[in-house]
Amino acid sequence: MATVDQQISAADRSISGAIDALSPDRPLLSQQMLGQLRNLVEGVAVRHCEGRGDAEYDYAAIKRAVDALGTAPKKLHFLRRFHKLLQESVSHYVVDGDASERLMLKYFEYLVRLRAFAKTEWNLSLLANLEKFPVDLDPSLREYHQKIATQIQGYRQGLQSPGRRDRYYILKTRPFFVKGRIFYEVTFQDAKDGMSKTERHIAFTDIDISDNYASNLTLVNASIDVLDHTMPIRLITEWAVSIRPCEFDNFGRIFGVYEKVSTGQTEYSYLMEHLTETGSTLLDVVALPDAAFQELSARAIQRAQKPIILPVLTRRDTSSGGSSQGTMCSDT
Repeated sequence: MATVDQQISAADRSISGAIDALSPDRPLLSQQMLGQLRNLVEGVAVRHCEGRGDAEYDYAAIKRAVDALGTAPKKLHFLRRFHKLLQESVSHYVVDGDASERLMLKYFEYLVRLRAFAKTEWNLSLLANLEKFPVDLDPSLREYHQKIATQIQGYRQGLQSPGRRDRYYILKTRPFFVKGRIFYEVTFQDAKDGMSKTERHIAFTDIDISDNYASNLTLVNASIDVLDHTMPIRLITEWAVSIRPCEFDNFGRIFGVYEKVSTGQTEYSYLMEHLTETGSTLLDVVALPDAAFQELSARAIQRAQKPIILPVLTRRDTSSGGSSQGTMCSDT
């Protein structure tokens, strides 16, 4: 029976070998890499779960590790999401070249995170030649991204002024990579009633932003020089989930609950912090194992005079006939 480290090493050699041999042919390279990604991800998950590299790598160990990802600490949430994506896309069938290429461009950021995690946690070097994967085939776009990355790093070093904070809906995030680091181009719009879907904004950040819910973004203005022209850009320096209270109100009305939610309630604040820190969704919250959900619920409502959100999320009786159809939002 192979050990965990042997499994990880075999998957790593296969992926790195494919990159060395096939990097000019991105579709074929993507197909070869996709065939080994789940083996690598599950190997890393088992090593973390078992706490050692010489543990036996078998079905029972894999199941324990995958189940543990559901309640894993924040540093492993990317691995949970990655494994779920692989289960949905490539686990049981062969993906053609074009589809494989699109998937690998989507998964590349997870591989960067996995490599950094293994190095930080165990001083284990994986995917040493990952930068050879042809992510960006346009040299002018590479220069553009490098200058944006420099602006983001400059802000992190305290070279920029504080920005303006407001609530937005995240429409799309697109990663790009500069010198082994992940950055994002984020498309968003104002979280207000009556806003046109065409009124969109773009900004850049090094924060892994979830697009599940409305979010508070802190924006600062910056600029880069491209082709002898100065181009204004915006940077996102802070992010937090901030679901509009009226959306909870409207959801509650479906179940006949007419309580008002506000941002000042401790239950609301704790849930927003939890969603921000974990990158999870409200569905993930209600799908937690009973013990984990009870612990989260106790923390969320310990200072709340009257819990509103969690009781509605776990309510099953829909016979009250309540409705939120046509209700406009009015935030508090």
